[in-house]
Amino acid sequence: MLETRPGELPIPIPRDDGPALIAHAGGNTVRRVADAIQAGADFLEVDLWVHRGRFEARHERAIYPLPFWFERWYLRWAPRRPFGLKELFVETAGRTNVFLDLKNGSDTAARLLRRSLDEAHARVQVAASSQLWYVLRQVNKLAPEVALFYSVDVQAKLDLFLSVSDRDVQPAGVSCRDSLLSKEKVVMLHDRGLRVVAWTVDDPDRAEQLASWGVDGITTHRVAELRERLARR
Repeated sequence: MLETRPGELPIPIPRDDGPALIAHAGGNTVRRVADAIQAGADFLEVDLWVHRGRFEARHERAIYPLPFWFERWYLRWAPRRPFGLKELFVETAGRTNVFLDLKNGSDTAARLLRRSLDEAHARVQVAASSQLWYVLRQVNKLAPEVALFYSVDVQAKLDLFLSVSDRDVQPAGVSCRDSLLSKEKVVMLHDRGLRVVAWTVDDPDRAEQLASWGVDGITTHRVAELRERLARR
C-alpha cells in the first residue's frame, strides 16, 4: 500500500477492486451529477473557473462579455447562474466523491474552495488537480484536507515533476494524460509514494491495460462501460 502524504485524505484512489473511475465533467451540471452517480462513478470531476469572484463549473471556455461558452466543435448560451461548487458538495455528500480541476484563480480559487467547503456543511471527500501548480500550493495552505494531484499534459511537465517530486511533499499524486504513461513510469511514481490518475480514457482495452499497470484512477466519459470491463479482470 502507498504511504499517505501530508494532507491526503483516505479517499478511494484506488478502489479495493481496481482503479477508481472518475466521471469526466460529471460534476459540471445537476443532470451530469445524477447520471454519473447512477453509472457508479467513484469521483465526479468538475472543471472550475474563477469569474468575477466566484466559481463557474464548466468544461467550455467563455468569451465574456458575450453570453456564450464554446468548445472546439460547438457554441452554446451560458446559463444565467452556472452550477456552483457549494451546490455540488451538497448534491454529492454521502453519495460519491469530488475531483476538482482548477483552471485559474490562484489564491482566489483557494479562498473560494475553502468557503465552499465551510458553507456546504456536507461531509464530502475532495481531491483537486490543476496544471497551474502554484494554484494547488495556495489550496494546500487554506484547505490542507484536500488531496492534491498535479495535472500533467506533456512530457516536459512530467519530467519536471519527477525532478522535484522527492522535495515536494504536497501532492498526493499526478493526474496525467494517459499517452504519457507506461508501466515503468507508473512503478516509478508509486515507488515515490505517489498515486497515478490517467486521463481521459474511453477505450476499454486501454483502460484494462492501465489497470494492469496499477494506475490508481482513470478519468473517463464511459464509467459504466469501463466498470463492466474491469470487473471481468
